[in-house]
Amino acid sequence: MKQRNARVSLAALFFSLVLAAGAQAAERAKMVFGYSTIGAMAAGSWMAKEIGAFERNGIDAELIYISSGPVVIQALLGGDLQAGLAATNATIAAVLRGAQLVSVMSTANRPYHRLFVQPEINRLEDLRGKVLGVTRFGAVTDNLTRILLKKHGLENAVSLRQLGGTMEVSAAFQHKQIAGAVTSTLRVDSQTKPKLLLKLEDMGIQYSMDVIVVSRDYLKRNAATVEAMTRAYAEGVAAMHRDKPTSLRAIARFARLKDPKLIEDIYQDSIVYLEKVPRLTPEATTPILESMGQKDIPMETFADNSIVDRLVREKFIEKLYQK
Repeated sequence: MKQRNARVSLAALFFSLVLAAGAQAAERAKMVFGYSTIGAMAAGSWMAKEIGAFERNGIDAELIYISSGPVVIQALLGGDLQAGLAATNATIAAVLRGAQLVSVMSTANRPYHRLFVQPEINRLEDLRGKVLGVTRFGAVTDNLTRILLKKHGLENAVSLRQLGGTMEVSAAFQHKQIAGAVTSTLRVDSQTKPKLLLKLEDMGIQYSMDVIVVSRDYLKRNAATVEAMTRAYAEGVAAMHRDKPTSLRAIARFARLKDPKLIEDIYQDSIVYLEKVPRLTPEATTPILESMGQKDIPMETFADNSIVDRLVREKFIEKLYQK
């Protein structure tokens, strides 16, 4: 009898745990999160998913890759995404055209892209009359390329070709269809030898690379979920600083990479460039607004730092780096 009662008690406990787990899962907010890069700027969100930070914060998050920032913007506007990581310039441009979107976080406030060129090109002047590849017009690669060319007086001397996404840019470079590209990395075979001609960080400007964006209506109706996402993302970035093996695994999984060097390169860029406090700053948006001829637009037009600022006041982010 005692054994039977024990079995009944264990069964009851098991079912109660199953029901509790099911209830907890049911209470999680569903979120489809699109990211437009397979480089370091997405690594914080990848790590948040890898360590279960979204789930711990009450979000059932599905992360999906979308080829470029402008396409992420379209998916957000169409309601296919609840949140997305997109180029800051694409986000600002959409808002200035009337899109009811708002940035709630910035991944990096320095330009970490590089200008890679074919081996025979030795200086910027050698690009005259040639073609550079970008993912899409309006994407961060396009905006940074135009800023670079303008700074060196080459904006009317070099053609830009829209190729679709990072993989397409890499393929075009490998087949010598373009002379070079401004990008975080090139995925080419071992026979292709890209030359690193310039780090855009050396231009001496601050520049917001990518932002995490939601619709203003979604933020208004789901403020707690957006805050939970912000907490999860901050946890992901912090975890990258203390758990390299898991970080490498997350990068390999989401970027679909097997090459240890490429995985390591993305990891190192993540550690160096991702902001621990993911706040969008006016200084980092100034070059973007100037390139659009809109330098006097208030940052509140396209950004809301209130959640990040509150987490800073509560010392939430600071505590993540004390663990």
